[in-house]
Amino acid sequence: MFEFRFSTLLKALLFFACVLGGCDYLHTLDKLKSDLADLKAEADTAREIAELRKQEWTELKAAKDKLAQVNARLAEINRQRDLLDARERKLTGEVKYMADSLAAAVEKVRSSDIGTVIPELRLIGRPALHNAKIFKINDDSISFLHEDGVANLQVKSDELPQDYVLKYDLGPKSIHNGLNRLISELRVGATK
Repeated sequence: MFEFRFSTLLKALLFFACVLGGCDYLHTLDKLKSDLADLKAEADTAREIAELRKQEWTELKAAKDKLAQVNARLAEINRQRDLLDARERKLTGEVKYMADSLAAAVEKVRSSDIGTVIPELRLIGRPALHNAKIFKINDDSISFLHEDGVANLQVKSDELPQDYVLKYDLGPKSIHNGLNRLISELRVGATK
């Protein structure tokens, strides 16, 4: 009987140990399942974050490529601007040289003709000037000494014959004045 009790007791203890072990096993299994679920949630979150980072990286790479294209275009624009600036300086210099050369040529023609005597200078709407001697040439008039006195003929009032206006480059429509206006406009354009 003692044996029976001992074996029953032993069986009961073994059963109790198995129940306790099983409970512990089930508890540990539940804990591990819970930990596994937490790890899966963290892995899903990490995967989502990694996907977002991948998208951000793709966007950054696209932005970097676009910035490189913009920089390349900007470099080309700057190169073309520098080229245009050099051409503008060259053309401005050439126009200024032409204006200065023309002014020197006009001044040479004007100064060489001072003292020239014109036997008869026919004028529109006025009597002709006889033995008219040029004594002064301005940008808009020519002054003559003649048999009857002094005459200052203006371009703007059409007193001066057109061939003299053209020969001495006189008046507001003169080539020299036009080139000087162009130089002024180029200077104003260069400062903008």
